[in-house]
Amino acid sequence: MDSSDTNENSGWRNVKLLSLVSFLNDLSSEIILPVLPFFLLSLNASPLGIGIVAGIMDGMSNIMKAVSGYFSDIRGRRKPLVFVGYGLSQISKLGLAFSPSVAHASLLTAFDRLGKGIRTSPRDALIAESYAKRGKAFGFHRAMDTFGAVIGSAIAALLYFRFSDYRSVILIAALIGFAALVPLGLVKETGKAVKKVKLGLRMRRFVLLSTIFGAASISYMFFLIAASSEGVMTALLLYLLYNVVYASVSYPAGTISDMVGKNRIASFGYLFLSFACLSMLTGSAIVAFILFGLFMAFSDAVQRSIAAELSKSMGFGLGAFHFVFGTSALFANIFYGFLLGYGFEYVFGLAALLAMLSSITYWKAVKMPSV
Repeated sequence: MDSSDTNENSGWRNVKLLSLVSFLNDLSSEIILPVLPFFLLSLNASPLGIGIVAGIMDGMSNIMKAVSGYFSDIRGRRKPLVFVGYGLSQISKLGLAFSPSVAHASLLTAFDRLGKGIRTSPRDALIAESYAKRGKAFGFHRAMDTFGAVIGSAIAALLYFRFSDYRSVILIAALIGFAALVPLGLVKETGKAVKKVKLGLRMRRFVLLSTIFGAASISYMFFLIAASSEGVMTALLLYLLYNVVYASVSYPAGTISDMVGKNRIASFGYLFLSFACLSMLTGSAIVAFILFGLFMAFSDAVQRSIAAELSKSMGFGLGAFHFVFGTSALFANIFYGFLLGYGFEYVFGLAALLAMLSSITYWKAVKMPSV
């Protein structure tokens, strides 16, 4: 076995270990996420309050993604930031189980997302630097991450059926989450210190376009709340279906993106999102959740891979993308929460329009480096 094969195997081992970390973390998180909107409603959250929490979840972490990505480039050390980020999230989830109010739950959700913000850019840089076929690497990572979500959402339904108590479900999930820290210790550092970070022209253009993509990225919470008109258990089972689709398709979608073009795959992803929103408007909830899963499988890993390939400085480039995308999602989901007070047709109608615009933008405007 020559040195290139050895390096490739070592890099793939890093990808697998980081994927295992995400699997365990998401198993924990996805026990909480499907019950979270109903937990907030039990604390007398308003529709706008739900939108604010959804915005916090999708966007609050993104300032830290840029900052942590920058420092991981400058210092050349990514693992410590990844460890701190995962640790903070587990502690926050534990506190969430004891939240007495919406304000308290929102604060702890913000700390959880802060942890996500600290770890995401350095972790994504570790993945991108470990393995050359980045569509495959990120696709595998997102598949493992979402496979944890499949198991987590199934456990959420079982725990809710057993206890019918949101706090008990959240507490059990939080305790499981600490296991995610164990395999992280075996990950090899890939960062190398740089004197100056930079984005590059193509990356700056992609970051600017990401304001559209973030605005279209409506939170899963709105799908769940709309589906709960048929009962909370029905909504939880539909969320499980969404995660099964997401987990099953992420790896092949990422692998195919290396061959046919990542911007093309992302374009199809947002097309699926547009149809998912329209399906919710027509009452086809099962179809909507399947399409929403396809959207995540075709867009999440692929967008990270695009950002990695366009970046001149890996950590900062990924952080800049996450920051702009997530900040746009933050304000968009708060506005979706405001629209919810007038009816779901306004929420899903606007999201469908923005998703279609995002699909066209990826197809026409996002240019990848020639191979």
